[in-house]
Amino acid sequence: MSRVFVKEELKENSTLTLTGEIHHYLTHVLRMKIGDPLCLFNGGNQEFLSTISEIQKNKITLHISTAQTVNKESPLEIIIGQAIPKGQKLDDLIPKITELGVSKVVPLITERSDLKTASPQKLVRWQKIAEYSSQQTGRTKVPEISTPLSFNHFLKKYPNHEKILFYELENSKNLHDVLKTTTSQKFCLIIGPEGGFTPQEIALAQKENCTIISLGKRILRTETVAPLVTGILQYVKGDLNTWT
Repeated sequence: MSRVFVKEELKENSTLTLTGEIHHYLTHVLRMKIGDPLCLFNGGNQEFLSTISEIQKNKITLHISTAQTVNKESPLEIIIGQAIPKGQKLDDLIPKITELGVSKVVPLITERSDLKTASPQKLVRWQKIAEYSSQQTGRTKVPEISTPLSFNHFLKKYPNHEKILFYELENSKNLHDVLKTTTSQKFCLIIGPEGGFTPQEIALAQKENCTIISLGKRILRTETVAPLVTGILQYVKGDLNTWT
């Protein structure tokens, strides 16, 4: 059964009319017909079973029958602080980390970020990508794509999260060391741009009590780090190794 994210309030035994992009998606992309079932969600912890009752040129009407509570969220809260990369890299990154269960993505303004990438139109696009990816992966909650924050501002936020910054020149601590000692279920993963963090940014992170680690002898691309580390965290401390 197809799933779609909607922003409207959903209730059992009610009627919902959809227009615009979602009307086009249902009728021209999914090619749905009257009588077809459709699963709806709106970012809460429930899915709503509906049936298409009417299709018109510019709107589609659904009858919502029942709701069921769904829990496909990880016990971990993972926030990705991703320095804004070049080109379309965030477009490709967001689906992967949505599938892996991240809670939020914060584009970071660092000294070597590509600020041209983070236009208001891009932020809207990134949120839509997160919504679509949640549809595909069965989640009922959609990761929030934050407005960009300065590196300094981000370091001061989320005081209850374990902040882990990845730095290719670190040679005394790695991810295994962190996972052996931490009891936290809340993480901020801080990932630099293509040119890496500057020494001044590393010093600032140390001052703000970030844990600075290396991911080994090979330098990873900026778009590789978040899916890799999120997957490891979900396997070791989350729900990637369970079936219930």
